[in-house]
Amino acid sequence: MATDTTDHSLKKHLQDWQPGSVVIVAVLVFALCVALYAAVRAPRHMQTGPEAKSAAPLVADMSPVMPWNPVRTVNPVPEVLEHREGPYTLRPDAPMLESDGAFVSVLGNGLSPERFYISKHSNDKGFQGGDWVPENVSTGPDGLRLDVTPTGDPKKPYALAEVQVIGTYGYGRYETIMRPAKGSGLVSAFFTYTGPYFGKPHDEIDIEFVGKDTSIVELNYFHNGKTGSSARIKLPFDASEEDHLYAFDWMPEGISWYVDGKLIYQTPENDPFIPDNPGRLVISNWTGKKELRQWHGDPDFGDRGSAYYSCISFTPLGENTRRCADIFKEGAQFPAPLD
Repeated sequence: MATDTTDHSLKKHLQDWQPGSVVIVAVLVFALCVALYAAVRAPRHMQTGPEAKSAAPLVADMSPVMPWNPVRTVNPVPEVLEHREGPYTLRPDAPMLESDGAFVSVLGNGLSPERFYISKHSNDKGFQGGDWVPENVSTGPDGLRLDVTPTGDPKKPYALAEVQVIGTYGYGRYETIMRPAKGSGLVSAFFTYTGPYFGKPHDEIDIEFVGKDTSIVELNYFHNGKTGSSARIKLPFDASEEDHLYAFDWMPEGISWYVDGKLIYQTPENDPFIPDNPGRLVISNWTGKKELRQWHGDPDFGDRGSAYYSCISFTPLGENTRRCADIFKEGAQFPAPLD
């Protein structure tokens, strides 16, 4: 005879709570949906857990792309200006920062060791996807080339390139003639920086290009490690195709960025995040670790991704010295790649 092993003692209890359980389950499902919706809609900085920790810090709150000639913006953009403006004028009470003097360097003349330092150090604790390698910095008659190249080492898959201007620089006009690297995963930069390594808080002003879309220029600035009102500007050209003149004015009251003499962005009035510590002037070409790929894309640039620089200059606030705008000509400064 077959034995019935079913536990009939549970049936009555199940039947007793079954109608009420429908209501409970419905309430729980509704609450779960609300929680999931709130988590998806929450700002990135409020999220926790492994996903938030691995996310690229600059991606979630990335500024929207602004058109080249915005109809209305928080910070007005005036008419096109000449490549070179008139002399600086200083307010009588303008504060000043300790700074090295003016310079203009036509990079086709080579890199003087008294003026430039070619970075050579590991990035084990940084966000870059490899080390700074002097061999990836090349000079030629037309200027400087900074390369990113694959290494074949899974721990440090790429070799990067960076050049620093020796000294520290404060308020004034910063200019470069450059052509950023083209290719997903690449970041070409022209920026000022200081931080804990120099015994200062993190202050920085950036002009950056992400190689996956070189028709957009990214403008950032930091004071005491906190970012200000960054911007991403849509250019009317592909910046990787020929050289252009890029510049920013750093003043006590704010920062203004220019492309080919045209003012494209200004910081808001009374911005508390304007840097006030002098820093190094740096140019670089790099790719980041995996957590940054949401921002700059997966590396896809073949055996070499190259950024070109033919001039960099600094004019202290209140002065009107020779600078890159004086030698800039429309069109490519590099008619052919440096090989």
